[in-house]
Amino acid sequence: MNAEKQTPSEHPKRTAEMRRAKTLIRNLLLALKARMDDELRARHLTGAQGRFLREVKERPGSSGAQLARACNVTPQSAQAMMARAVERGWVVRGTHPENHRLVTARLTPAGERLLAHADGILAQLEEEMWTGVSFTQLRQMNAVLESGLKNLEV
Repeated sequence: MNAEKQTPSEHPKRTAEMRRAKTLIRNLLLALKARMDDELRARHLTGAQGRFLREVKERPGSSGAQLARACNVTPQSAQAMMARAVERGWVVRGTHPENHRLVTARLTPAGERLLAHADGILAQLEEEMWTGVSFTQLRQMNAVLESGLKNLEV
């Protein structure tokens, strides 16, 4: 029987490696999040809030619900991030030009500067994270991850 077609229980070493890969991916993301939060703390920003600002910039005029979906957070969490961003002067709210009941958001100049700072930190962390990993290895890893994602899509 082809090892690629066997079920996990038929190939214990494969099962162990699949679980190890899942754990490593999770730990890598958690470590990146922790480092990002540590670096941003001095600016009173979290990585999640940075992601929120990125979404506001890339999707100006988006509603709170759209921002919540883009950031993979609940609408309540997105609302709390919006309130904090407005309070800190990073975002201004407005109304949607076609539906005045929808509240939209855009970055202020202060929000733009903060996002640029966060982007610089992220770029540094990405460089650090992938030190010693070749371009070819990154491409191969990305292809494997894309295959896994595709296999899980409904």
